[in-house]
Amino acid sequence: MAGDVIEIIGLRLPVIKPGDDLVEEILKASKKSGGIRNEDILVLSSKVVAVAEGRMIRLRDVRPSPRAKSLAKRAKISAPLAEMVIREADEILGIGGGAVLTLKGGLLCANAGIDLSNAPPGFAVLLPSNPNKAANEIMKKIKERSGKRVGVVISDSTVRPLRLGTIGQAIGYAGFEPVIDCRGSLDLFGRPMRITLISLVDLLASAAELIMGETSGRKPVVIIRGLKVKFTEKPKLSPIVEKNKDLYSSIFRF
Repeated sequence: MAGDVIEIIGLRLPVIKPGDDLVEEILKASKKSGGIRNEDILVLSSKVVAVAEGRMIRLRDVRPSPRAKSLAKRAKISAPLAEMVIREADEILGIGGGAVLTLKGGLLCANAGIDLSNAPPGFAVLLPSNPNKAANEIMKKIKERSGKRVGVVISDSTVRPLRLGTIGQAIGYAGFEPVIDCRGSLDLFGRPMRITLISLVDLLASAAELIMGETSGRKPVVIIRGLKVKFTEKPKLSPIVEKNKDLYSSIFRF
């Protein structure tokens, strides 16, 4: 999967606004690091992709339903935010830690991925409308404009059961195999691996978080360079697991 050395390069972008040409800004910013190279992996924060798509909502314009008001009281969040969680989530699974645990796009996330941090006052940023489609479009535009073949990951922060703090999670990807299948490979003692699969896209998202940060650093795009991955536009495996086959399925009321 990896050589001896990989590089993680943060790209400082201007504040992105709805309708901005995100790919153009990425290409401009990358020139300070020698430009985009063949087989780079680009990791983009979900927020910068969503903002460029115009996926922002003014909370004062949201009219909460009675259900949202009840959810807001139990979760200790604002009623407009609760209403948007209800609209955006595929399923609502529970409440804890001042947030609503939801399922969206096959992923567990807080508040359906809706983010208030680093958004203009009074606004919330939703997740990109179709993260895999967005990643694919970004990949193709970079190829068209630079001639370089790259992989793209769209990442969002998430939390894990019984662990403090956030890590990166891939919500969209394009251009390479997102999962490394180790089944059939031999371990150190020559025994065949039976179940090990490595979620490469999530490892990339977490690595990028080290450079992106969660505050005002303005590095929403990261280049990961030197990683040996299988580039393809037709991946064999998906990182999404069916609910009834998931290790944690017994503790959630899916």
